[in-house]
Amino acid sequence: MNQTLASLLASAPAHPPVGGSWTLGINGLFTNLFFGESQGSDYGTVAGLDSGSDALFLFIWYVGVFFFLLVVGLMGYFAWKYRRVPGKAVEPSASHNTALEITWTVIPTIILFLIFFWGYQGYVSAQTAPVEAEQIELNGYKWGWTFTYDNGKQSAETQSFAGESSQIPIFYVPEDTPVRLKMSSSDVIHSFWVPDFRTKLDVMPNRYQPYWFRAKALSETPDKLESASIKIGEDDLGEPIEESYEYRDHWIFCAEYCGDQHSQMAAVLRVVPMGVYQAWKSDPGYEEGITPLCEVGELVWKAKGCNACHSIDGAAKAGPTWLNNYRYDVPLSDGSIVAGNDVTEWENYVRESILYPAAKIHEGYPNQMPSYNGRISDFELRGVIAYMKTLSDRASESERNSACSGGEADGAAEGDADGIEEDAGEDAGAMGNEL
Repeated sequence: MNQTLASLLASAPAHPPVGGSWTLGINGLFTNLFFGESQGSDYGTVAGLDSGSDALFLFIWYVGVFFFLLVVGLMGYFAWKYRRVPGKAVEPSASHNTALEITWTVIPTIILFLIFFWGYQGYVSAQTAPVEAEQIELNGYKWGWTFTYDNGKQSAETQSFAGESSQIPIFYVPEDTPVRLKMSSSDVIHSFWVPDFRTKLDVMPNRYQPYWFRAKALSETPDKLESASIKIGEDDLGEPIEESYEYRDHWIFCAEYCGDQHSQMAAVLRVVPMGVYQAWKSDPGYEEGITPLCEVGELVWKAKGCNACHSIDGAAKAGPTWLNNYRYDVPLSDGSIVAGNDVTEWENYVRESILYPAAKIHEGYPNQMPSYNGRISDFELRGVIAYMKTLSDRASESERNSACSGGEADGAAEGDADGIEEDAGEDAGAMGNEL
């Protein structure tokens, strides 16, 4: 990881900011009580409740309260007025009242039409982005999110979530700028939900779902801001020059149950100044031939959702752990074994399992991993293989050094060389199963 992203990661808070001052007034009271404080996007949330989903929900709330009190009040009044009184004849029930029937049909119909067109206007607005909007592709998968920016960059920055072993990605967007998301799913139906934006849209496989928003300017939410720094250059001595900036974080969740790790399918949307966004987007995060392969693999494990299913400490998850995988036999569901003492076979197995996960299924695990074919580069694949080697207690010192020496090292070649050197002593001990 280069200095720029390292400084960003070091400055990131453990969790997005929560809480803050409440909007005054009865509307603000109900909004905060039911939905949380409106703070994120100019679409769907508003200050002053003049439009958007907050105002629509409150309108529905007030209409519901009014008719609840009206109906219950009339029911109580009529129960008292027409109660049975000894010695008084029971009044006959009316069989028809045209004026009353028209009234209770027309008025609710008008209200329902108003709610429909109000909501439809908001839906159409969310689907039709301004032409100058920043274009980002969002992909949902079991169990994580990825943002791919218009220059091909994907975020490699993460923060802990629900425990130190679980990492979720951080996605950057510019403040006060329209952003259009082209959303799709790699497997099942997910639901993209940003509570602060009042946004929940289904993300489906085999089709694109559009959505756009304009994150509020940072100056509009001064009590929600955190501080970080970014590298802007180097001085005459080669020391980094950093500039401080403020940002605001928002949670991203999946609101559609999608499997075992559904509750872990989260991310952080970070709103930053436009200058910081452009500098961050132009920074590749890691460079082929410069960044050590094992560091690339660790970044991929964090940023591309591998950590959602594969632990690095032996903990049980939806997929096999990466701890002590290298140079250990891998039992497959068809009864065959990937030999741990054959480095080339193991590397080919890992590569195939990432690109075509259904080809060979690890014993004891279901066939549920999505394919990463087209979503991960060959350089990143080599990084994953190198990183997995560093997690094994059977990797030799030279293998560890090669895996972390630099981006140009070829994992297969170095693995074969070390394998020839060590096979004689390790054949007998390399038959254990993965933890």
